[in-house]
This record gives sequence, structure tokens and C-alpha cells, in this order.
Amino acid sequence: MSGSDQHLFERALYGHGLVGLDDVQVAGLTPRQWQHRVRSGEWVSVAPGVWRHATSRETFELRVRAFSRSLGPEAALSGAAAAAWWGLDGFDPNMEDVVFTVPRSARWRGSLPVRTTDDWRPTDSQRHLGIRVLAVTRLILDLAEIGESARRIESAIDSGIRLRLTSVATLRTRIGDDGSRGRRGIRLLRELMLDSGGESALERRFLRIVRAAGLPRPRPQVAGVRESGRAMRVDFEFPGGLVVEVSGRLGHTSDRDRQREVRRRNALRAHGSTYLEFTTADVVEDPAYVIATVRASLP
Repeated sequence: MSGSDQHLFERALYGHGLVGLDDVQVAGLTPRQWQHRVRSGEWVSVAPGVWRHATSRETFELRVRAFSRSLGPEAALSGAAAAAWWGLDGFDPNMEDVVFTVPRSARWRGSLPVRTTDDWRPTDSQRHLGIRVLAVTRLILDLAEIGESARRIESAIDSGIRLRLTSVATLRTRIGDDGSRGRRGIRLLRELMLDSGGESALERRFLRIVRAAGLPRPRPQVAGVRESGRAMRVDFEFPGGLVVEVSGRLGHTSDRDRQREVRRRNALRAHGSTYLEFTTADVVEDPAYVIATVRASLP
């Protein structure tokens, strides 16, 4: 391996496995020498002006980074690929097409899949893991606009809230703003937001059966009760201090788990709260029991 090739290979290692024309020039290769290496298959194009070494596997992350480098700083990863990049539930990076969104004012031309938009606010994108990506609040609106399934949008909302990447209040404000301008998908988002605020599909299902039963809506994910000097978060708090938790666990796995749960209940009772807990089977298979128990415990 020549000195230039060694230099280029080292730059690829520091560039997440990718090189651009600037790296080729710094390595000291002439255009003819570089064309020879590309034609021979030693370096493989991933995006216009961005290559990987033939020994590097083309992964989802590699494509995202290559497209981002090719498109420049105004482009933001979007759609299902952005949801996967954020780690939202229900989005598999190995199954999602890589698409970026660019402001229409950028007048971008090229062969990569992009969406253009006139609605581009400074807060609509963030850097995450070194890539500019749509912020989760904006991303959820875009998923609805492009026709993603209700189930996947629901997962994006719930996991985005759980990961503290957005909030119910932020989403409702943005949905209201964009709804007044006739954005597609707003009606679906309003329906999905009726039972949002929990951090899992089970919590969303609990909110749904509570709403269907006509019970007062509880506040989800409430912090404030203190246990051993720490703020303790509970799944739901109804008016009057009734605390409800829904658990997907089949059982406790250790004495430590049982001890933690007992102390948690003691702290809630000392705080003056009435405490109820329901399992997945309760919420999914016997919602009538759940509603009857909650109704009997409400002031």
C-alpha cells in the first residue's frame, strides 16, 4: 500500500468508514489515480462524492452518514429512518429506507432520495450521533403527513415521550399550529393524542379504556412523591390522590425487586395515596375489572 493509500485509509477510519473528494486531495492522489481505484472496485460509491472501501460493509448507519455528507448541512434525516436513528419503538434500522428532508429554498439537485419543504423552522432539526435529523416533534408530524401507519405513529409518540425527546404539551401545541394551516395527517394525530402521555402501549391502552368508561383522565407520569430522598415517578394519578400503575412484568425476579416494590408502596401510602396496580392481563383481557376497581377507589 502506497503512502497516499495508507493516508486515505486512515482518514476513512476516522470518517466512520467513508471518504470524500477532500480526503482524496489531502491524501495526495491525482484525479486519474483516484478514478483508477474506483474503477478497480477498491473504493465503492455510497452517495455522490462519498465512497467506502471495498472491505467495509454497507450498513444503515454507513448510508445515513454518507447521504448526510453528500447532501450537506441543510439536509436532515427524516421519515422512518429518522425514527430508527432516534431509537423510537417499532422502527428497525435494517428495514427503513434512508431519506432526507431539505428546505425548498436550498434548491438542491441530485440523485439521492430527498423531500423538500417550505415549512422549515430552526427548532425542526437537531444533531444526534453526529447527524442532522428531524427533531422528534417535527418527525411525528411528518410521519403522519407521509402516510405512516397509525400503529407506528402511536409507537413513535409513546417512545418519544418516554425518552424525553418530546412531550404531550409540545406535540399538542405543534399539532394545533400546523392544523390551522391544513397539514395532512393532523386528524389522525389528534385521535392518537387522545390516549397519549404514557410511556408504553400498555399505558396507552389503560388510558383508552379509562376514556371509554367516562372516568376522569388521570395525569400520566407524575413525579413528586419521594422515596428515600428521591423523586418517585408513578404511571398515573387520578384526582383525589388515587395512584395507578400498570405493569408488564409477569412477576418479580429477585428479593431485591420485591423489596423495592414494597418500599415504593409504603412511600405512596405514607404520602396519603391510594395505590392500585394492574397487570397486562388485567388491562388487555379484563378491562371491566380494571374500570370497576378504579371507579370504586375514586373519591
